[in-house]
Amino acid sequence: MIKINPLLLAAVGMVSAVAYAAPELTVTSVGQDFVVENTSGNENIGENVYIANKVNLAYDDWSFNLLARKGWSVSTEDWKNSKGETVSDGFNSSNHRLEIVASKKIGDYSAGLKWRAQKDYDRFQIPVSYKFGMFTGNIAPGYQFNNTTGGQDAFFMDGEPLQITYGPVQLAYWLEYTKYTGDASAHDYRNQIRVRGTIYTTENLKVGAEYRYQFLQDVKTPEGKDGVENNRHIVIANAAYTLTENLTLSGYYQYEFNKYDEHEVAPKADDYYGELGFGWTYKF
Repeated sequence: MIKINPLLLAAVGMVSAVAYAAPELTVTSVGQDFVVENTSGNENIGENVYIANKVNLAYDDWSFNLLARKGWSVSTEDWKNSKGETVSDGFNSSNHRLEIVASKKIGDYSAGLKWRAQKDYDRFQIPVSYKFGMFTGNIAPGYQFNNTTGGQDAFFMDGEPLQITYGPVQLAYWLEYTKYTGDASAHDYRNQIRVRGTIYTTENLKVGAEYRYQFLQDVKTPEGKDGVENNRHIVIANAAYTLTENLTLSGYYQYEFNKYDEHEVAPKADDYYGELGFGWTYKF
């Protein structure tokens, strides 16, 4: 009769338990977003349409976010874009985006790496965030490689370093910092105060609103001139509906009114910007 060593049996059991408990790379959610942009001042439509595919994954205390976005410009006849290039009517392939984010949770903090690739630039950032009770925040410093002719690379940073949440309302400070290399004065700094909150909820429906005020923008061109600066008012209405336990439908409308300050470059009239988006998310 074959005898089994109890110690060997215990060791095999421990290895099996560890192997079974080992973390696995899993898909946590997938989704799509559809966005339509519209800017005033265009005699033709000149709108941009985007479709973005998103996949989120997790491995132990790591999370991975993948995004691939396809864009088109839409017009009823030929028109000139902001670069003076002639765009033919109909649907025209526009700027695309590939984005990969990997982040690790460390207690009340998280840190990671972010890469975004578009037609005109590649951007590498180090996003970090924190959460202490009602105080949260995030910031993502990095570097941007511009791929346009004559374009300058830049140190880049954006995020909301301070968010204060009280009940259904959140107050946040947002900044965007672009400091171009190769010239001591060229930069574009933006600052906003943001207020957002939930205004209506049911078992399946959640409706929210947000107001943003851009109270300070400082722009210097590579030639040392004051660039286009503006006070921006932004209003956003959003909603999410839980269709099933796993599937959520969402949508929003964003309206911006821009009032431009005096500057030393070509004059720019006040204008507006509209953005309509909707999508779906399936959680596993």
